[in-house]
Formats: sequence, C-alpha cells, structure tokens
Amino acid sequence: MVSSIPAVVLGMAFARLYSTGTLDTVSNAFFEHLSVEEQMALMCIFFCVVFMAVSISQFIGVEPAGGDGEDDDHKPPKQYPLEEIKAATTEKDAFMAVYPMLREEILDHMQNENEMPKEALEWCQEMMDYTVPGGKLNRGLTVVAVHQTLLGRDLSALETAKASVLGWAIEFLQAFFLVADDVMDDSQTRRGQPCWYKLPKVQNIAINDSFLLESYVFFMIKQHFGDQPYYLQLVELFINVVQKTEFGQLIDLTSQPMDTTVVDLTRFTMERYKLQVKYKTAFYTFYLPVACGMITSGVTSKEAFELASNICCIMGEYFQIQDDYLDCFGDPKIIGKVGTDIQDNKCSWLVVQALERVSAAQRKTLESNYGQWDDKKVAKIKGLYKDLGLPAIFETYEEDSYKLIQAELAKVKLMPKEVFELLLAKIYKRSK
Repeated sequence: MVSSIPAVVLGMAFARLYSTGTLDTVSNAFFEHLSVEEQMALMCIFFCVVFMAVSISQFIGVEPAGGDGEDDDHKPPKQYPLEEIKAATTEKDAFMAVYPMLREEILDHMQNENEMPKEALEWCQEMMDYTVPGGKLNRGLTVVAVHQTLLGRDLSALETAKASVLGWAIEFLQAFFLVADDVMDDSQTRRGQPCWYKLPKVQNIAINDSFLLESYVFFMIKQHFGDQPYYLQLVELFINVVQKTEFGQLIDLTSQPMDTTVVDLTRFTMERYKLQVKYKTAFYTFYLPVACGMITSGVTSKEAFELASNICCIMGEYFQIQDDYLDCFGDPKIIGKVGTDIQDNKCSWLVVQALERVSAAQRKTLESNYGQWDDKKVAKIKGLYKDLGLPAIFETYEEDSYKLIQAELAKVKLMPKEVFELLLAKIYKRSK
C-alpha cells in the first residue's frame, strides 16, 4: 500500500506558497528567466525527489504483519515443523508432520478472518481429520519425491516442508473429490470406515464439506507460495486439473441415463472408458503431483511438461484398470472399501472387456443382472467375469502395460526418467 505521507507534505507546502504569494513569484521566475534546457533540468530534479519520497514513504508506511490492512490476507505462515521433519524416520512420517500445521492455519483463517464460531471450527477439524489423512498419501508423497529427484540431492527440512505443503494440497483435493464422489455413487465405506456422508450427523452436509475442502487447497497455496514467481502457474495448474477431473466425472456419471432402470450396455465402449479414465483419474493422480514437483524445481520447458502429461496419462489408465479389477476382486479389508462398480452400473474395464467376449446367452446374463443392488445378481456378474477368464486377461494386460510404460520411459531424454520410475514402482502389482 502506498503511504499518504507525500500527498500530505505536498498539500501543506502548496498551501503555504499560495497563501504568501510566493507561488506566483516562483512561477514567473521559472517561465521568464530560465531557458528551456534549464526548465527541463529542474523538472528532472523535481521528479527524482518525488520518486525518492514515494519510495521512502512506502518503506516506512507498510503495515506490520498482523495489521488490519485490506492486503493483509497473505500473512506469513506459522513456523514449519522442521524439528519433527528432521526426527522423522520415514518419508511418510516427515510428510505427516506438516498436516497439523496446515490444519491449524485453516482453522485460524476461519476464526480470525471469517468470524466462524467454535462449533464450525470443531466441525471442520473433525471433517478434515476424517477425510484427508487416512489414505495411502501416494499423491502427496510424490510431490516431495519428484522435487528431490529433479534437484538431484537430499532436501533440507525446509524444502521438505514446502514440498509437503503442495503434496497436502493434492491430498485435500483428493478428499474433495472422494467426499463428493461417495455421495454421488451412494458408496458405503471409504478407507476402511463409513463414508463421511454416511455418518448420521453429516448426511448431505458432506456436499458443502467437499466445497470447503476444495477451498482449503487454494488457501494453502496462497499462504505458502503467494510470494513465489511461479504462484500463478501453480494456481492455473490446479484449476485446470480440477476442471479436467470434473469433466471425467461427468463422463462417468452419464454413462447410463438416470431416468430409466433399463441398462444400456451399448454405451459401455472402450473409447468412452479411455476418455473417462484419462480425465477422471490420470491428470490429478499422476500428472498433478509430477507437475507440482517440476514447477517448484524450476522446470520451464513446455516440451518437458507435455512429455510428463503423456506418460502420466498412460500410467493413469493402467492405474484405473487396476482399480476396476480390485473393486470387483480385491479384498475389502485390504483395499479399504466395498467395491460397488457392478451395483452402480459403472463403465468399468471389466464390463467393457466382458462385452467384447460374451455369447448371446452371456450378454443376457449381463443385461439381467448388471447395475442392480442385489447380492445374488452381483455374484452372477462376478461369476460371469471368471467364466470369461477376465482375471487372467487382467494379469496379461498388467504385464503388457508395464512393458509398454518401461519402453516409453527408455525414450525419456528431457528430464530424469527416475521421476516416472518412482511412480511406476508404487503401482505395479499393487493390491490396494
């Protein structure tokens, strides 16, 4: 904010010169006794003095941190938990050490800058603790790993903390997507516990909670990166990925019409499935963490970001097909949820593969049993999948995809391929 000091001093000086008649004397002398060159020289001196005065007033007139100015919404963040990070014995422990700081910053922002009452703070704290940190945290940890890989050295505690903030921004974004998705899909469990909206006191309040989780993402980015030259790039990246993910969710939700109970299996095509997977999963699960690490590490090459996007989309398809398989055949105790793709009438990889292989009689079985909340009918669909040999087909696909990704990584020259190898290592042959 520019100080009012120069304006006040100028006004007082002008009033004094005008009241004594000195202003007329100075004006006459300026125009009648000085040459054009001398007038220009004097004006240069005058403007330099004004510029210096404004600069000095800006220096002494800035409000201290914590003041009441309108521009004070970007306050310095709390002290990073550097000692906790240094003491951590695993990467996950170091990452987890940052979460309490971010949670408290959010709650302070709600209370001190938005007048939220105690009950709202308690609700949001419980909501965050229930929905954000309970997963595998692979997306968030990837940001830290990519940042370290691109720098080519171990990170300091401060560097780890700042990279972890961006990682947590992605985990909050993931929570936003999951809380909303569970409501839309009428899911029952998430991460080994009832979905947030299934709690009797929550129900449809979860919809607003998902909006809050999204807003926290951009709050923490501004708090911790608002003064960085790449701040706008980060914000645009997150906005772009959020929109792409919501486009993917649209393809998923509209794969079957909502105004009829008739299952239209003709809509389940591989073309539709690949589009859905690319937008709903690949961008936010793989590209977003990698791009965040690239931005904070100083990567500016457009070609490098395009390369990362292409490889991450291939990995994203591989990951989602694994997810579809585990939804049907995975152990709920291991994957942390009861799969409902069959009941939800989802365009999953398994049903698309089945449709390419079924006989006329088997197709009737699909049409009669798919997309219904009936345990016996779900069991018939799973039995049909086994009869078609889909578990073995999946194993072959997994090996073929792994080799394809490895071949693509061998071509990488613009950046260290270790960035992508660490991602592949986390998902290859995963069981949850």
